[in-house]
Amino acid sequence: MHTHLTTATPVSNRPSKALPMTMAIAFAGLLSITGCTKKADEESVAADNAQVVETADSETVAANANDAHIDRLAISYANMAQAAYEDSLAEAKKLQAAIDTFVATPTEENLAAAKAAYKAARQPYSQTEVFRFDEGFVTADDKRKIGSIDGWEGQLNAWPLDEALIDYVSDSYAGEYNAKDNIINSDSIKVGSLSQDTKNITPELLAEMNEIGGSEANVTTGYHAIEFLLWGQDLNGTGPGAGERPVSDYLTEDGKCTSGDMINEGVTICERRGTYLKAATDLLVSDLTDMVAEWQPDSTNTLRSDFMTRKNSNALRQIMYQMGSLSLGELASERMQVAFVTGSTEDEHECFSDLTHLSYANNARGIANVFNGGYKTVAGETIGGYGIKDYLVDNGHKAEADKLAADFNKVADSFNIIVSKGEKDGIKVDQMIATVGQASKHGVSAEEQTQRRSWMEAAINDLKQVTVGIENAAKAVGIDNLDADTGSMF
Repeated sequence: MHTHLTTATPVSNRPSKALPMTMAIAFAGLLSITGCTKKADEESVAADNAQVVETADSETVAANANDAHIDRLAISYANMAQAAYEDSLAEAKKLQAAIDTFVATPTEENLAAAKAAYKAARQPYSQTEVFRFDEGFVTADDKRKIGSIDGWEGQLNAWPLDEALIDYVSDSYAGEYNAKDNIINSDSIKVGSLSQDTKNITPELLAEMNEIGGSEANVTTGYHAIEFLLWGQDLNGTGPGAGERPVSDYLTEDGKCTSGDMINEGVTICERRGTYLKAATDLLVSDLTDMVAEWQPDSTNTLRSDFMTRKNSNALRQIMYQMGSLSLGELASERMQVAFVTGSTEDEHECFSDLTHLSYANNARGIANVFNGGYKTVAGETIGGYGIKDYLVDNGHKAEADKLAADFNKVADSFNIIVSKGEKDGIKVDQMIATVGQASKHGVSAEEQTQRRSWMEAAINDLKQVTVGIENAAKAVGIDNLDADTGSMF
C-alpha cells in the first residue's frame, strides 16, 4: 500500500502539487494505523472466541464431572437400599421360623427365642426408614408392584396401634377402639359403622383390615402387631419392665389356654392367637420380599429403575429430603418429642417390648449411612462407597461436608448414650421420658430424672441441628427450599 501511494505521485517543485502530496502521506499513515487496528481487533475477537470455547469446555467438563458424581451417589444409594432390605427380609425369615416353632411348641424358651428374633429383625429394618418419604418424587407406573415406599411402609411399620382391636387389653385401657370383641376372640367385629367378618384369620384379611374405618390407629399388620402378640401390653407405665404376655396365651390344651390372667373355655382363642401371629409374620415376609425385588440391579418397572432414571433430575433432592424428613419430622418430632413432652408411654415407638432405644438409634444410623455412603450388613460387609459427604466434597463444599460430619458424630454420641442406658443399665425410653412427677412414683429422684430426660433432650436437639446442616448443604448444591418434613412438634 505504501509503495503504491509513492509511485502514484511523482516528485515536483510546483506548489499546486505540494498539498496533495502531504495529504497523501497523511492518508497513507491513516491507512497504516487502520490496518494495525483491524489486526488487533481480529486478534481480540479470536481471543474472545477462544475464551468462550474454553469456558464452554470448562462448563462441559464440570457438568460431566457432576453427572459422574450423581451416578456414583445414585448407585451407592440404590445398593445400600438393596442390602438393607435384603437383610430385613433375611432376619424376618428367621423371625418367621422362630414364631412357627413357638406356636407349634409354646414354651418359655421358644417365646424367648421368638422375642430375640424380633429384636434382631428390627435392627436392619429400622435403618431402611431413611428410604421413606419418596412420595412426590417417584414416577407413577402401573407396571410397578409397589407405587412408593411411603405408601408401602404403613403395612409394615404403622404405629402407634390400637391393640384392643387385635387382642385382650387391661380394663384401664383407653384406646379409640373400646369394644370387648376383637379379631382374636370373635368371628366378627364392628368398627364404627363397619361390620367385619374375622372368622378366618389370614394374611389377606389382616391386610384388608389394616387402618379399617379410616383410623390410622387401627393397625392389624406389621412389626408392631407382632410385637404386641409376643410381649402383650406393657402395664408398667413409666416404671421398669416391658410387656409380660404369658406363654399360656398360646397353649392349646384344655384348661391351660389363657388370655392374661383369665383361663379360657376351650382352646379356640389360643389357636386363633397363634394363627394371627403366624399370619402377621407371613405377611411381613411377603411384603419385604416384594420390596427386595424393587431394588435389584438391572430390573425394570421397579423403584430402583425409576430412581436411576430420575438421577439427574430430582434424585439428589429426594435423598436430602428423606434425610431431613426422617431426622426432624419423624424421629425428632413424632417419635421422640411427642413422648418427651407428654410423658406418654403410648407414644413410645416400641412400647410393648421396650426396644425403642434401639429403633431410635438405628433410625439415626440409617440417615448417617446415606450421608457417609456405607451400610454395614448383618454379616459385617459395608455396602455403598459414596455418600452425600463425598458428593459435597467433590463439588467444592468441603466446609459443609465437614460441618455435617461433626453434627452426625454428635447425633451418634447422643444415641450411644441412650442405647447404653437401655441395654446395659436397663433404663428404657419409657423411663427416660417420664416427667419428674411420674418418676417420683417409682422412687426416682428429681435430680436423677432430670438427668434421664436430658439424654432424650440432647438427642432431639442434635437431630434438629443435623437437619439444619442438611438444609444448608442442600442450598450449597443449588437446592433451595428443601422443605423437609418437620412433623407436628417443630
